[in-house]
Amino acid sequence: MSRSAMTAPTDTTTLTSAATTSAITPFAAPRTTAAPSDASRTVRYALHTTRMTVTNVMFMLFTIAMPVGMYLLFGMMFGDQTGGEARGMIMVNMAAYGGLGAAVTAGTQIQEDQRTGFLRQLIVAGLSPRSFLAGSVMAASAVILPALIAVGLVGIATGVDVSPGSFLATLAVLWLGLLPTILIGIVLGMVLKGGTAMAGGVITMMAMAIFGGLWMPLEMFPSWMQSVGHAIPTFWISQLGQWSMYGGELPLAGLAVIGAWTLVLGALCALSLRRAVGLKRR
Repeated sequence: MSRSAMTAPTDTTTLTSAATTSAITPFAAPRTTAAPSDASRTVRYALHTTRMTVTNVMFMLFTIAMPVGMYLLFGMMFGDQTGGEARGMIMVNMAAYGGLGAAVTAGTQIQEDQRTGFLRQLIVAGLSPRSFLAGSVMAASAVILPALIAVGLVGIATGVDVSPGSFLATLAVLWLGLLPTILIGIVLGMVLKGGTAMAGGVITMMAMAIFGGLWMPLEMFPSWMQSVGHAIPTFWISQLGQWSMYGGELPLAGLAVIGAWTLVLGALCALSLRRAVGLKRR
């Protein structure tokens, strides 16, 4: 047998082995995927929650149609007072009321994630409590905007006289001022169980709207109700909105009240979340 005949099988085997090795090497090589950062997890959760909320047709109608309708009603009744300036104040109050409803209701929807166990799954999967709270606040802040913008645009269309700069500043002030109301909704969603969370949110929203003077001027109420109104954020949200629209002296007391509520409610949110997902020190 010739030498070439003897070596041929060996060469074929070698080539086949090399081809097989090169074919499987890319799949056999270990893959390393970096874990998502806290910021990435926060944004993903915020986007998911926002998408779930804005696709809830009843929620959007409730938080937009009701404040717009109330603005139109109160505007027809009292809008021409004080040279038409009352119409602008009504617009500010009804925008704040719409944002209040969206903020509290969006916060209480956390109860559904807690009831189904989805919240605990998120925490176990790596979403930190801090990221969860930040994502929840971001999502609720996003769903506030449609109510503020809708009431504002209807106000301008019906005769509210305000410059574009003052209009945008007023929306921004209302949006930022509503932060403690978002935290109120989150606390209610963590503490209350089942349908009581939504009921508690509605009661809280109505109480804050009434005592905060969003429906009627606080001066129309007894002195004790006025004292309560000055101690809750919704009254000062309205005052700050009117200040940004018409100018005047900055209500520093309102900034202090809103800041205090935000700090206390932020701490309550953190404690409530740890209890909700069973995070305890061992």
